[in-house]
Amino acid sequence: MTSNDDKDWRQITTKEAFVRNFVDKVLVGDGMEFTIHSDGRMSGLINGEVLTGSWYWSGKFFCRTAMWRGEDLGLDCETIEARRSQMRYTRDKGRGEALVVEIKQP
Repeated sequence: MTSNDDKDWRQITTKEAFVRNFVDKVLVGDGMEFTIHSDGRMSGLINGEVLTGSWYWSGKFFCRTAMWRGEDLGLDCETIEARRSQMRYTRDKGRGEALVVEIKQP
């Protein structure tokens, strides 16, 4: 990714903006297909294995707990950025691994 592309990302800092952009939409990328539901649940598949969890907004962070392949992935609060139909989330309050998913088009 070029630094010019990086400038297109805008950080989502409110729950309202997060909900407007990404909630109740199917998100796909890198073997993942999941939905962050408006009722606080998360559901989907990662590499064909069931993902379940819950989420809430805290300050400027998306926080989630998740289970995958029977393993508790624990609590993680992440920074969220948007670019067109993409979402980039960076684990550990922006200090960890960053992953990009895209809103699945019908």
